[in-house]
Amino acid sequence: MMEKIWVICLLCQLLLALPASANEKIIALTNDYEPYYGEKLPDFGPIIKITRLVFQEVGYDFEVAFVPWARAVAEAEAGACDMLIGVWFNTGREDWEALSEPMLENEIGFYKRKGDPLVFTDYAALKAENAVVGTVRGYINPEGLTQSGITIEEVKEDRQNIEKLVNDRIRVAVVDRQLGAYLAQKLGKEQEIEWLATLQRIPLRNGFIKNAKGDWQKKMDDFNRGLAILKEKGVIEQILKEAQFDLQ
Repeated sequence: MMEKIWVICLLCQLLLALPASANEKIIALTNDYEPYYGEKLPDFGPIIKITRLVFQEVGYDFEVAFVPWARAVAEAEAGACDMLIGVWFNTGREDWEALSEPMLENEIGFYKRKGDPLVFTDYAALKAENAVVGTVRGYINPEGLTQSGITIEEVKEDRQNIEKLVNDRIRVAVVDRQLGAYLAQKLGKEQEIEWLATLQRIPLRNGFIKNAKGDWQKKMDDFNRGLAILKEKGVIEQILKEAQFDLQ
């Protein structure tokens, strides 16, 4: 009898030693999109760091896996994760994905070679200069560019356009501003290009999956609340500065 009482007391002590409740874990999927996020970046990049700290602020655990984007979208639609990281649009995915408040804006525009006297006023002026514009195959070009009649050359990835730009094979490259600077730095060519013009700004958000287990609306509301808190504290700005982002 005494042994049973001792065992019961021991079990009670063990139960009391456990946390009252474990934090809910958010499972996220994304791909590599350096310098914003990537498996080889410190803290997986500033966007992942921001996302993790936001969830920490509002009492969630967080885990991210890097997979090809097409797979990430397919698994998200099937409800296999709570969130997609790094989403510009959810067109065609509204039934199963909702977008958070933006963490930052992607600045899309033109880079040119440093020292090139080219000035951008409009697409007609570029066409008059017979400027060749480099873009990436499969990307959605800024509004009006494709219809302008400007000569456009496509490549498979942004790095190739930066290489073509510094080698005088195109006059301007269409690219995200931070990405272009990052790629030029990796190539050792950061002093050979300069920003020409901003064509559009696109909010970068996280996509919450309506098909996932649990209350997706609460998760998104909590994320937005935590994001607002960290913005107010200056944490977001500090993380982006540490990542050497040009905050304009």
